[in-house]
Amino acid sequence: MNVAGALLLIAASAAAPHSEPNGPEQNIPQQDRLRPSFISRLFPSFDSRRFIAVKTDIVPWAATIMNLEGELQLSPHISATLPIWWCPWKISESHSLKILALLPEGRWWIKAPGVGHFFGLHFSAAWFNLRHGSTRYQDSGRPLLGGGISYGYSVPLAPLWSLQLEIGAGFASMQYERFYNIPNGARIDTRRTSYWGIDRLGVSITYILNH
Repeated sequence: MNVAGALLLIAASAAAPHSEPNGPEQNIPQQDRLRPSFISRLFPSFDSRRFIAVKTDIVPWAATIMNLEGELQLSPHISATLPIWWCPWKISESHSLKILALLPEGRWWIKAPGVGHFFGLHFSAAWFNLRHGSTRYQDSGRPLLGGGISYGYSVPLAPLWSLQLEIGAGFASMQYERFYNIPNGARIDTRRTSYWGIDRLGVSITYILNH
């Protein structure tokens, strides 16, 4: 075959449609062709098999306390969660609670993060200004500090939704000042107190980000 004939043969072969019966596309399992999760699209290097969720607890909302929480899987049975509570407004002159609280927790799940039962170790730090009747209470020198243990259960509601129930008990210590609950009320005294007992009760609506 001369050079011209070889070139014509190469051109015809390139123009003809062809397939790769054993190419990479045919060897990809069907489940791997699914659309990537929201998290994996934002962070391509993130392991999309990890449990990651956002949630809000309806219990603090009953006291008009806004709250948001994130949870991230750290290992096959362990996750970390960080709830943030915030209430900046005053309901009335006689009764109100302004608060900023951080409530981190480590969880050990019997099956896997986000599935079934879990046990937790939690901590608390809160800055507060409470009006109750004729007295106003405000943290002094340091925030309320505490910690304890908890138990919870995740109830599946839908493929991307679940309800997390939790109860916990532990210890809390605070130093606070008392004021007369009037405009520019004078300080009455400074006190310290501690507490042992139920310190966590949650009913959290959970949305799974990387399902």
